[in-house]
Amino acid sequence: MHQEHPYQIDYTCHQDHSKHKTIHFMSPADGTEQTVEVYYPEGDITENIPLVIGPHPITWKAEEEYCGGPVYLYKQSHCGYYGLADRFRVIIALPHGHHHAVENCSLGNPAQIKDLGHLPDILITEGFPIDKRRVYIIGNSMGGQEALLTAGQYPDRITACVASNPVIDLAMWYSDLKNGNDPEINKFKTWDLISNEVGGTPEELPEEYNKRSAFTLIDQIKNVPSMIFWSDYDRIVPHQKEHQSYRFYQELKRKYPTAPISEFNHSHTHGVPEQNLAKAGYEIHEWSDYELYIQWCLRWIK
Repeated sequence: MHQEHPYQIDYTCHQDHSKHKTIHFMSPADGTEQTVEVYYPEGDITENIPLVIGPHPITWKAEEEYCGGPVYLYKQSHCGYYGLADRFRVIIALPHGHHHAVENCSLGNPAQIKDLGHLPDILITEGFPIDKRRVYIIGNSMGGQEALLTAGQYPDRITACVASNPVIDLAMWYSDLKNGNDPEINKFKTWDLISNEVGGTPEELPEEYNKRSAFTLIDQIKNVPSMIFWSDYDRIVPHQKEHQSYRFYQELKRKYPTAPISEFNHSHTHGVPEQNLAKAGYEIHEWSDYELYIQWCLRWIK
C-alpha cells in the first residue's frame, strides 16, 4: 500500500509498498532509550535478507531522510530511501541518532557509533530476519561520517559502506565553516552546533574530535569495501579534496594500495552547467542516490 509521509512534497519518484515499524531499544552504550525507523518488504519473508543502516545528515530527522530530506532544502534533489526496502527486498534501518546536546546532531558520538554497530543484533532480537553476511551502512554528510566510523570500528560486522559528501575530519570542518565567507552557509552557524554537541571547540577538546574522525581508523577500515562520493564544489562540506573525502582516500590508498575503496567526484553528474557549479554547491551536497548506493552494496557478501 502506498504510504503517505508528511516530509516530502512530491512522491513522483516511485510508489512505496514497503512496510514500516518504529522500534525503541536500549542503547548498548549507556542504557538510554533510542529509536530507529525500520522499513521492510511487503509480504512474507521466508529467508534472511540484507540490512541497510542509514544514519541521517546533520539536523535531519530519520523520517525526512527516508523521504528525500526536509522541505526547507535548497532544492529536493533525490528520493531518499522511499520505496527501496520493498523494491530491493532489504531491511532499511534509519536511527534517530544518539546525540549529546543538540537534537539530530550526533556527529559521530561514540555512543551513536556503538548503537550502529550493534543494530543488526538489536533488530534480530526484535524479530527481523537479517542476513549478517550482508549488513551495509550508507550515509550522506554527517551520515557519511558515521557510516565510515562504524565501518572502521566494526569491520567484522559491516559488509560494505557508502559515504556521500561525508565529514571526515570534524575539527577541520569546524575550522573551515567558522572561517568561511559564504553568507548562505554562515547563517546556520553550524560551528556552534558542532561545539555544543561535542562539548567544546577543537582547540579545547582535540581528543574528542579525533574520536569522530575516520582518519584515525584507516588501519581498521582498509578491508571494508567502501565507496566515497565527493565534490570539489560542495559548499556545506568545503575543501573535500584538500581536507576531507579525497584526502582520506589518498591517505588510505597510499598506505594500503589494494584496499577495496573507491572514490567518485560527482560534481559534474547533475546536468549542472559549468558556470553554475559553484552556486549549485548547496544542492550538490544534498544529492544522494540511495538506489545506486544499495545496488553497489548488494554486490558484496561476506
